[in-house]
Amino acid sequence: MLLEFTCSNVRSIRDAVTLNLRANTDDTFEKNLIHFENERVHPACAIYGSNATGKTSVLTGMAIMQTMVTTSHLLQPGDLLPRTPHRLHQDKPTEYQMEFVWKKTRYLYKFSYDNQRILKESLFYAPNGRMGAIFTRDGNSVKAAEKFSRIETLCKEKLLPRSNKLVLSLAVNNLNYEELEDAFLFYKDGLVVLMNDNNNWLEYSASKFEHDKAIKDMFLKFMKDTGSDIVDIKARSEQRLMTAAELPPDIPQAVKAMFLNQTVVTTEVKTVYKGFTLDIIEESLGTQKLIRMMCPIMDIFQKGKTFVCDEIESHLHPLIVRQLVGRFIRGKASDAQIICATHDVEMLDLKLFRRDQIWFTDINPDYHRTTLKPLSSYPCRKDENVQRKYLESKYCKVARDVWAE
Repeated sequence: MLLEFTCSNVRSIRDAVTLNLRANTDDTFEKNLIHFENERVHPACAIYGSNATGKTSVLTGMAIMQTMVTTSHLLQPGDLLPRTPHRLHQDKPTEYQMEFVWKKTRYLYKFSYDNQRILKESLFYAPNGRMGAIFTRDGNSVKAAEKFSRIETLCKEKLLPRSNKLVLSLAVNNLNYEELEDAFLFYKDGLVVLMNDNNNWLEYSASKFEHDKAIKDMFLKFMKDTGSDIVDIKARSEQRLMTAAELPPDIPQAVKAMFLNQTVVTTEVKTVYKGFTLDIIEESLGTQKLIRMMCPIMDIFQKGKTFVCDEIESHLHPLIVRQLVGRFIRGKASDAQIICATHDVEMLDLKLFRRDQIWFTDINPDYHRTTLKPLSSYPCRKDENVQRKYLESKYCKVARDVWAE
């Protein structure tokens, strides 16, 4: 469960912006909130704003932070770090900070870095409700709490003078500390980031359709509720070695031999209607997206993960998007969350969201930098027509009369 995310110097984000999922004192839709210790946490939030104002930059920051944590231990000396700093701030470090809950323990993790090395890093946790340090780092100087003293020994042995590796990633792959593993697993398993439709979720969905009747039945019911005439879905996944016939005939033999030793997964998905069957590629883009997405989303919801999605409305009907987001909001038995950047104004509705669940990005003309603010920071009544005021640029600048002469 994500509590708060802060980043700076990422794409259009120059100065630090914070996405806070803690609920304010407003008691609207109180029963929909997730409760942890003394925290009241949102199960969903939506980020709105015109094109090129930084919505995707916020989510990209989450994706980069996740990638760095899960892959940092694999870096070789001299490998550059993933970084796209603000064009007017390239000589300054990029910083990430995330506060989250995983396995009923609250963590606070942050680091800063430039193109080549990690500059600062720290991990705190609150096993008994009180926050304490697991380790802190300044350059290559690492100090760990007494319980985690082996982290210091490891870092003296493994960290190079200009190290590009994160201590969390390095330590969890070399030491047996449950607290480090849990913090790492939030990024590996608990945080699911979907930045575009180019993903391998079809393989996962096909496997579920093939082997899990309960999931398959849930999907078919969902599709029926959306108005679809699909009566069945047939899927088959197969692992096999690539054959020579599948490779271009003119590639070098050494390259061909390398590919022939690789295992490939063949996935076949067909939708069944009354009287005919379609291959998935014959379906509409919206149906293809639902077939890919719904099984992973069901898994996210059942296991209480945090789902981050850019432009969730792409190829989907507004009512379907509203139902998906609404399921997270009203999921009383789950700690699952959804965070989406969207242009879908149909969801700009205070009958769906609280005022502190709707966020707006805008571009400050001073140094062309992104700002991020919740609707609750603006004068706004509980019965206000938020959609109309958003389109009138009352909260952030929205393109209007683009063809005006």
